[in-house]
Amino acid sequence: MNVRISTVLLVLTGLLHHSGIIRAEEKDAAALTKVYGEWCIRPRPDKGTEYRKLIEQKGLPLFREAGGRMVGWWNTLVGDLYEHVTIWEYDDMAAFQKAAEFLGHNDGFAKFVALRDPLLTGENNRFLMLAPFAEKPKLPESASYVIHEIHRVPLRNQEKYLEFMKKEGLALLKKHGFRPVGPWIVGIGKWTEVTYLFRFESLAEREQLIARFSNHPDHKTYAQILETVDEVTTRLLIPTPFTGARTGIDKQPSSPLLPTWNRSPGASMQPALQIVTIPQTAAGWP
Repeated sequence: MNVRISTVLLVLTGLLHHSGIIRAEEKDAAALTKVYGEWCIRPRPDKGTEYRKLIEQKGLPLFREAGGRMVGWWNTLVGDLYEHVTIWEYDDMAAFQKAAEFLGHNDGFAKFVALRDPLLTGENNRFLMLAPFAEKPKLPESASYVIHEIHRVPLRNQEKYLEFMKKEGLALLKKHGFRPVGPWIVGIGKWTEVTYLFRFESLAEREQLIARFSNHPDHKTYAQILETVDEVTTRLLIPTPFTGARTGIDKQPSSPLLPTWNRSPGASMQPALQIVTIPQTAAGWP
């Protein structure tokens, strides 16, 4: 019984905690209600090209018709190399529900799912909300390289963490040339995750910005976030060609150093991920 009570209290505390963050600034009520669905999708190692074509030709039109607005669709260059990441904006959770119901009753989506599911080994998603002071994403994002960064912040530290980012952290990053999106906090998923996208036109630009910032006194001020953060995880993403954004490796050539790209169906490869069954539901549509 005590365990159940503690669990309920934790859930209530988390919900109240997020409500407090959202209510902290209500100048732009419409922006604060927006939610962002993030999907991490793992095509089979030899089906990446086929999956991208299916998404471009059949998936994107359906997702947009359902009311979603694409922030971006990326392949992983450093991280889980088999994984795609996509983020979509909705006006609120009611709009997402409407989109899910629309797709769930759409014959075209059912046919899309029948083609999509055999191409995948798995996927997962979560729903995010921008902090009231956050930098908003473009629709769609067009940067050539994106660092997807998650700060794992215990709930007891999140108010202090977000207050620092509001008053000093974001301003310091922008002062030194960084172009962040976020922070996003989690509405549905792991509440301890705070997410950013950092946009770069080249990896050389990223290295230069980091080097200059690291040698500036402001870096010590920004490093105060480490007092509230347990862990930081980053991955390097590049836009999938059908988004219209461009990098120097748009064609994603086959290479022993890039084992996930454009492998022929007969190529020998050990899958990096366990194959799981994916339910044919609208909630997991990308």
